[in-house]
Amino acid sequence: MTTALRGFARRAAMSGLVRSGALVFVGIILGNAVNYAYLLLLGRTLSVLDYGAVMSLIAAILLVHCVGGTLQTVTAKLAADLRAAGDEQRMAAFSRAISRISLWIAAGTTLAAAALQRPIADYLHLDRPFLVAVAGLVAGVGFAIIFQRGCFQGFASFGAFTVSSLLDGVRTILVVPFTLALGAMGSMLALAGGIVVTAAYGEFALLRRFGGARVAAHLDLKRMLITAGAAGSGSLGITVLMFYDVVLARHFLSPLEAGLYGAASLIGRVLFTVISFLPTVLLPHIAVRSVRGGSVTTILYAAIAIAAIVIVPIGVFVAFEPGLVIRILAGRRFAPGASLVLPYVVASGALALANVLATYSIGRHRFGFAPFLSVTAVAEIAAVVARHGSAQQIVEDIVAGHCAVCCVMTAWIVYQLIGERAVRVEKDEPNGAAA
Repeated sequence: MTTALRGFARRAAMSGLVRSGALVFVGIILGNAVNYAYLLLLGRTLSVLDYGAVMSLIAAILLVHCVGGTLQTVTAKLAADLRAAGDEQRMAAFSRAISRISLWIAAGTTLAAAALQRPIADYLHLDRPFLVAVAGLVAGVGFAIIFQRGCFQGFASFGAFTVSSLLDGVRTILVVPFTLALGAMGSMLALAGGIVVTAAYGEFALLRRFGGARVAAHLDLKRMLITAGAAGSGSLGITVLMFYDVVLARHFLSPLEAGLYGAASLIGRVLFTVISFLPTVLLPHIAVRSVRGGSVTTILYAAIAIAAIVIVPIGVFVAFEPGLVIRILAGRRFAPGASLVLPYVVASGALALANVLATYSIGRHRFGFAPFLSVTAVAEIAAVVARHGSAQQIVEDIVAGHCAVCCVMTAWIVYQLIGERAVRVEKDEPNGAAA
């Protein structure tokens, strides 16, 4: 058993997953440490009501970025396919095309939010519509960052990906003086400042990676669109499930209860974000190995093992000290929301594992799980819309839905592995008979 485990660990390390995973893990952990320091400082510089308002806007931004998160996966998949083919010119052309597309999306998102700031503010019960306009700017520029990180991920430029993650922390430097001076508006302006700095670095890193020269190269747009549609439909459900509930909670619950729910959801997102380094490094490794005919199951098992090593200890600690966790991450005023913390962490852990499994399937160019995942996601959202009398009811439906998504993805992966094994056995039997 020990020898087998050592062999498994050696194969996982040789795959490059561990090395690149360690780099991205450090970047994401440090980047999110300063990001969550920003959120922690919000809890200590804003009132509970203003905190709920800002958190609902941040959740709305993240919900808009659910589409962006899907686009990052799509971009990474397309970039990884080009890298697997070893076509540097098409990689450069793809990078330039992505930069132009992200610019137009950023401008459109910003203008749309400015035009719709009043109805959005009414829906979220905000008395300052201009907060929505600033959130629109953050969402718009954030799309550029999402595309950039998709390129970094697919091209295996994990150093640039790590620096981009760390630069998000600029918001933490700005939050205290801005919030003390301008309240909720200052908090949103600090967020906008960090986003702009990160986007500027990403553009610089891509220009440096391929040089400033314009590159003319043919891109197979038909194949890219087919891949984009399949990969996007496969990842959209999970990204929506991670963020939609805080927006609905803000709409359905009282401002105070929505603030407590926002604090509990923050803790769940911490766990999901910690695990996010795995899909980041998993997709390009799986895509390249699949194209080149290499074995990928060792990488899958290593990713699942690493995810379990992270999720289980965090879940155990939260089970024993939910009050301590919410006080540390959000502040003492949010202690009444402690009962929501453990179920939300369980739900987030299940969704994080489902995300790892979905990324593995996308990397292998196998998208058959998407309809099953989408139906499960819609069922969860429908349950929350239908049953939202309290924060406890919402979080119960979140747990059931996220765990169902994890079960769907697990069943799909097992089905695929069994099918692949049967094919290998069929191929080996004629060889055995011939011998």
